[in-house]
Amino acid sequence: MADCAQLAELYEAYALGALEGADLQAIEEHLARRCPTCTAGVERARWVVANLSYLAAPAEPPAALRQKLLGAIAAEGAEPARAGAPPVKTKEVESIETRRTKPSAGGAPRAWIPGWAWAAAAILIVFSGYTTWQMRQFQHEVAELERQAVAVKQRSAALDSERERYLQALNIMSATATKRMPLKPGKTGMPSVNAYWNPALGLVLSAEMMPNMPPDRTLQLWVVPKQGAPISVGIFRPNGEGQVMMVMPPAEAMNMAKALAISEEPSGGSPQPTSTPEWVGPAG
Repeated sequence: MADCAQLAELYEAYALGALEGADLQAIEEHLARRCPTCTAGVERARWVVANLSYLAAPAEPPAALRQKLLGAIAAEGAEPARAGAPPVKTKEVESIETRRTKPSAGGAPRAWIPGWAWAAAAILIVFSGYTTWQMRQFQHEVAELERQAVAVKQRSAALDSERERYLQALNIMSATATKRMPLKPGKTGMPSVNAYWNPALGLVLSAEMMPNMPPDRTLQLWVVPKQGAPISVGIFRPNGEGQVMMVMPPAEAMNMAKALAISEEPSGGSPQPTSTPEWVGPAG
């Protein structure tokens, strides 16, 4: 839910009836739960909107226009004038002149403000509120487009990286000097894992239908040398579909490998295996 500070700039637009969608819903939710900040802010905005037209500077119409208007009204309501007789003031004329010259509460005559000035002020207020709301909507749309552009760019980069990885794996697996080394599972029902080793290009580890793993666990590939302790080659995890496609650069340890083994380790890997290897295969 939007906070009061975010809604403050929308009070006037709400008072003008220019809001819709999420902005309108957000303000009405605050008003429905009697939010003191938004309730007071909207009341002030309504008062400002109701009184903005009075801020127009007093204006006196041109004398010729006033005389023409009064004469037209007099001509409509007056009886045919006698030749040479002074014009007869109708009730409408007297009413207009009375209102024009009637003192205000402070004692000074109140200037007559033409209707077009009131209409112009109202149009300006509505246009200003609508423009503010439209700008806010435009900013929201721009922010959403930027977010989508970033997501597309990230997805594109991930696809490019994955494509490059598969091309590297294909090159290694199809090279004439590559050796295929199957790693057999130690448990019944587990899938086999295939390793492809090329001294010049690197190592590929491939598997299908691998079991799901807890988020705090990982698989770790070890080179078991002819002498000495196992050497870590890398860690990996199956993807969401149980697939493994791991590509590693040439490793010096592979030149002394007697076997390859895979064990399950804590996330981040271990210096040495902490569990019995679940896949093992000869490196020859």
